[in-house]
Amino acid sequence: MAIIRKSEILRRYNAAQTTLLEEASERRWAADSLKKAFESFSFSEQYDIFLSHAYSDARIVKQIRSMLMEKGYSVYVDWIEDEQLDRGEVSKNTAMVLRNRMNNCSSLIYLTSNSAENSVWMPWELGYMDARTGRVSVAPIIEDDEEFEGREYLGLYPYLDLTGDGFYIHRGVSSWVTFRGWMQGEKPK
Repeated sequence: MAIIRKSEILRRYNAAQTTLLEEASERRWAADSLKKAFESFSFSEQYDIFLSHAYSDARIVKQIRSMLMEKGYSVYVDWIEDEQLDRGEVSKNTAMVLRNRMNNCSSLIYLTSNSAENSVWMPWELGYMDARTGRVSVAPIIEDDEEFEGREYLGLYPYLDLTGDGFYIHRGVSSWVTFRGWMQGEKPK
């Protein structure tokens, strides 16, 4: 079982870049795009997937988002779609925007990593979408020499696995469904 290996995602990310940017350059790019994003803001935009993550995993997030979009899915990532948000500060305004976005998404993928353990928003997003849609999957981002153990409550959810170029949803070694099937309501068998 492959899960999602950090080194493989970063390799794919680096291969897809025409120019590799330092993290600080990527943040400047995001800040420069803020004004454009604010001008095109729409509360009614619909997405297939809400990608819950820690910002420090930005390169991994961008690559997974790109891979899902290549498969035909629309993917919401807050700092790409709503750059005006200050996710570092818990506020009613940020919660309102995120809640509205989750209301317009049909599923949530929870990218769990060492960085995710410090997120103030991710557990809230997970609980909200679980209650709203029940279509939640955990995507463990692990180092090559790690195994996914996760936090106790993450074991309640099926997990996303990347095998080759395909995504699968697993409940265990022999209980799985294709990602497309899961998005259409199928459960791992």
